[in-house]
Amino acid sequence: MNIGFIGCGIISTAHLEGLEHLRKNDRETFELTAVCDLNADKAHAFAKLAEERLGRRPEVYTDYLKMIEAEPLDAVSVLLDHDLHHIVAEDCFASGIHVQMQKPLAISPVFGRKIVADSRKYGKVLTVSEPSVLGAENTAMARAIKDGLIGSVTMVMDYAAVSLNRAFFAGTAWRHMKGRAGAGWINDHGVHRTHLFTEVNGPVHEVFAYTEIFEKTLSDGVTTIHPTGEDTSVTVFRFDNGGLGHWMCSTAAHGEGMSGVWIYGSKGCFRPGKHVSLEQGRIIPAADLIGQYAPEIPAHPFAHSYVELWEAIADGKMPISSGERGLDALDVVFAALESAATGQPVKVEEIRNGSKRAYEDTVIAEMEPDRRG
Repeated sequence: MNIGFIGCGIISTAHLEGLEHLRKNDRETFELTAVCDLNADKAHAFAKLAEERLGRRPEVYTDYLKMIEAEPLDAVSVLLDHDLHHIVAEDCFASGIHVQMQKPLAISPVFGRKIVADSRKYGKVLTVSEPSVLGAENTAMARAIKDGLIGSVTMVMDYAAVSLNRAFFAGTAWRHMKGRAGAGWINDHGVHRTHLFTEVNGPVHEVFAYTEIFEKTLSDGVTTIHPTGEDTSVTVFRFDNGGLGHWMCSTAAHGEGMSGVWIYGSKGCFRPGKHVSLEQGRIIPAADLIGQYAPEIPAHPFAHSYVELWEAIADGKMPISSGERGLDALDVVFAALESAATGQPVKVEEIRNGSKRAYEDTVIAEMEPDRRG
């Protein structure tokens, strides 16, 4: 099957590595036949890199509509600013093309619901490239938890604080503006976490949060902005099954960052990427868990995302990182943002059904009118 990339920014390299990983391991994979970016120089540079990695130079476009019209594509990976996701997805679905969306699914839940609805309307596959739940290590962890290895999950603790030194995350100013990104880092990075939460322990029921913009001015030495998206959030939540969680993320840390995830159960603790600690001091390394629970899964999360996309198209197999699951993760993020905006706990269902959207309305108001769809 043929695939095209729409967007040749930073994340596109990770996607290219995923395709390369499959090729090197003799796994069935897509042919990258076309790439598109508004910046022609960037698109040509990426096409050259793709040729070096995959042995074939994809065609280059600066207009994705021309690309999907001219190229016989089976699927695309959409690697664009969040406020464009719903627009590009519908154009691709309407052209008979399946879509893999780079997380987050959309800029906000209302547009996420539109993408999911459009995929059903046109009968096309929609997956989300979400590395937090893909790859052998993450898949093994989720399967082991569902198998009861650590008992019933009681607590999830997740901390992520980094320092940007008052510059831009990933070198991109738009990620700090909620009219382009949906929120601050809580949306861009936060969906990684909320997708993980719901994958390992089911739906989140209710959320309470505080958010803040501590750094009112950011600059890369050339461009200066005044962020409208939050740089810090502190959240507590309750799962449907009664488990509790504490989640914090910030790009406004100074001096020393911190990061880590702990998943506690009635029989032990999971440290993603490290090991499982069980009662009586028993330790199971991550490598051993992979051998037991996910030996068939590619190690590279982005490689796994393309296996999921292929199997969903060719075999109708339900992906781990489906559009619906990506929407679930987005709903949890916006429950936290809604709670911080209103000062009240918010049930995730209230975000899902659209009955509470005070924060989301501020995102839509800040979006460029022609990108609201």
